[in-house]
Amino acid sequence: MPRLKLFFHDACFDGTASAALFGAFYRTRAPDAVIDTIGMQHQLGDPFGDVAIDGDDNGCVDFRYTADPRMRWWFDHHATAFQPPSLRADFDARADGSMAFDPTAPSCTGLIARVLHERHGWTPPPHLVELAGWADTIDAAAYTSAAAACSLAAPAQRLALWLGANRDPAAISRYIDELTRDGLDALAAAPWIQPVLAPALDRRQRDRDAWARLGRVEGSVVVFDLLGRDLPVPGFSAYELFPACTYTVTLGRTATAVKVGVGHNPWGPGARRHDVGAMCERHGGGGHAAVGGVTLPAGDEARGRAVTRALVEELADRS
Repeated sequence: MPRLKLFFHDACFDGTASAALFGAFYRTRAPDAVIDTIGMQHQLGDPFGDVAIDGDDNGCVDFRYTADPRMRWWFDHHATAFQPPSLRADFDARADGSMAFDPTAPSCTGLIARVLHERHGWTPPPHLVELAGWADTIDAAAYTSAAAACSLAAPAQRLALWLGANRDPAAISRYIDELTRDGLDALAAAPWIQPVLAPALDRRQRDRDAWARLGRVEGSVVVFDLLGRDLPVPGFSAYELFPACTYTVTLGRTATAVKVGVGHNPWGPGARRHDVGAMCERHGGGGHAAVGGVTLPAGDEARGRAVTRALVEELADRS
């Protein structure tokens, strides 16, 4: 049986949705294929430097470009996909029906669905069309308000919460595999999802109370320093709790990394005056114009605080 090794942006609704949609397409071409999904995290330097790209076929979705010739399939929509920028020339020389880049696409999942239809005549089944629609909404923050963005009424939003709380790569791989066949409603209600989802739902209000206490206002920026605290990142809740902010900067850590996240409040009173992804790229990270992040090695908290301070100083409107 052929083995596809599929790399994707880990702990991300769009990244996992992209992997599920592409996996479903791939199985229409190779029904017996074994698909190994590998979560990837942005980091300083080449994130593929010590990663084995050794499948019978290899693909990457919603993540940085690599010039490795063994990577046959690649789709992304991050403006910072090419690091260093010289990699763009390699992409332009190689790009064919197996690769696509569109930084204007609201989600990578939607981009993949469009490209596979245009180039390969493939139309995803209805449950994957719905998945792509939710990826567009979640990744582009295309909600009418912060309250709508923070709602957990829809299965897709509950599964996004589950992804943020999950720490088991095997569970993420199972989630992607089941997404290829089942709709969001069925997956959100699946018994094996509940041991992580139920506690995450239960602690949601406690987390909101903690974020409200910890948020530090610096000009037009709200800063969340979560180092040493058992708290997830606030995400859209930051904009609901601090509606007057223009940007948020969040410093946190996982078992494997120190992370700095930056976002522009799409419902706030302040217009976006910075390219957030480009700012993060200068510190070794990346992202989109309105949202980005920097991933540092585990334990490098001093650098994390230095990066946080530099970003806040650049973003804060103190006039």
